[in-house]
Amino acid sequence: MTRFQTTAVLAAVLAVPIVAAVAPAAVAPAPRPVVTLSAQVSPGQPPIPRGTPLTLRLSTSFKSVPAGGNFVLEHVDYRFGSGARFNGAQFPSCSVQRILRAHGRLSVCPKGSKVGHGVATGTAVAIGVTSSGRVTIFNGPRGRSIVLNFLVVQPALINETFEAPIRRLHGGRYAFELSHSVPPSLQTILDGDIVVKRLDITTGATRVIDGRRRGYFEAVACPRHGSKVHGDFEFKQGARASADLTVAC
Repeated sequence: MTRFQTTAVLAAVLAVPIVAAVAPAAVAPAPRPVVTLSAQVSPGQPPIPRGTPLTLRLSTSFKSVPAGGNFVLEHVDYRFGSGARFNGAQFPSCSVQRILRAHGRLSVCPKGSKVGHGVATGTAVAIGVTSSGRVTIFNGPRGRSIVLNFLVVQPALINETFEAPIRRLHGGRYAFELSHSVPPSLQTILDGDIVVKRLDITTGATRVIDGRRRGYFEAVACPRHGSKVHGDFEFKQGARASADLTVAC
């Protein structure tokens, strides 16, 4: 090898680490909200006879991928497939106004109007505290909505009641829709954001009507491959997420 060739090879070898050093670093993906749904219907042994009162347990989990997004939930929209009949008009009801006039005292609601309960878990970002609150669900006026009360004690007291309309859908894979906006009091606490981590809800109630036990939800003909549930979620940061599941029935 000539002196000129040796010098060229040495220069090429020395250049490699220099090029590697100035190569741009990979850009980390921006956080995005991810929502997961899970559900269980009782009684859970299909086939379920038509007219059987049902209990629905629905869990919604929220996370940021990658972590650190701190997404604040603003609006929720659930759509439920065929397989169940909704009998809200046949049950006693309570209203947001009635609870507010009683200063949040839930015992003011008529007997038989409570149709569900649950637990909501979230993090107060400003102080880094994760805690859970109690959710109580009532049949809304004329059976066209549900009334939800959220009671949080730690890290600060929140007693919030609001209404979520239930809309029947005609045609397509979904039978009815539950849609509501999250009140501002459930978005911030102690001058900081609330980031929802999990929402676990159980709905279902029965009452005797004309000598027959009727359910708030009752089984009807179930689709061959199960009943679909779809959720759409909007966050204060402008982000959106969706989730789907199929419930055996």
